[in-house]
Amino acid sequence: MKKSPIILALDATPRKDLKNFIKSMISLLEHHICAIKMNFHLILPLSFSEITEINRLAHSYGLVSIADLKLNDIKSTNEIAIYYLSMMKFDAVIVNPFMGNDELRIASKLAHKINFGIIALVYMSHPGAEQGFGINVVDKKQVAASQNVTQMYKLFFDYASQSSVDGIIIGATQDKILKELSCLTRIPIYSPGIGKQGGEITKAAKNGTKFFIIGRSIIESKDPLEVVQNIKQEISNNI
Repeated sequence: MKKSPIILALDATPRKDLKNFIKSMISLLEHHICAIKMNFHLILPLSFSEITEINRLAHSYGLVSIADLKLNDIKSTNEIAIYYLSMMKFDAVIVNPFMGNDELRIASKLAHKINFGIIALVYMSHPGAEQGFGINVVDKKQVAASQNVTQMYKLFFDYASQSSVDGIIIGATQDKILKELSCLTRIPIYSPGIGKQGGEITKAAKNGTKFFIIGRSIIESKDPLEVVQNIKQEISNNI
C-alpha cells in the first residue's frame, strides 16, 4: 500500500462513460492515494470484466481496492461473495457486524485464508446513523442485569475486535465515537464523511482516524488533482 492516508471513494453519478471516467480518475490521482473504494452504485452497473479491469489498473499503480458492500449474511453467502470479489481482484470488503459475532469471525477467517481483507462497519457518517448504530441494545452475554444494556456500535466494535478484522469504519462526523474507540484498539480506523457530509480532517486526525475515505469532494470538483493535493497536505499537517 502506498504511504498516502487517502482512500478514493469512486462514488460517481450515473454516466455513459462510467468505466472510462473511473479509470481516468485513478490514473490522474494514483500518486496521492493509497486505495480505491467501490460502492454498490458503482459496482451494479459494471460487468465482472469491467470491474476486474478497473482493479487491475489500480493494482498496476500499487493501490488496494475495497468493495463497499456492507456484507451481512449467513456463512455460505458471505463465503461465496468473498470468493467472487477476490475473482474480480478486490483486496478487501466492508462488512456489517450485524451478522453477529460468530458469522463475522468466520467471514474474517475465510477471507484471510485467501489473503483477503475484512473491514468492519462500526458507525456510519450520515446524520441518521445514531438511529441504528446509537440505539441501546441488550447483550445477553452480560450476566449482571446492570451491565447488559449497551449501544449497538459498542457491540459492533466488540465483534470486530474479537474477529481479527483488518480495519474498522467510523464516520469522520462522529467525533466523540472516534475519540472513544480509537483509544481502545490498534485496529486501523477508516473514516468516510469528509467534505460533503461535514467531516473535518483536523478533528478526525486528532481523534484517531488513520485512513480518510473521500469521494465526491474530489471527483466532482473542477480540478480533482488540485483538491486531492490540498487534502493530502492538510492531513499531513494534522498527523
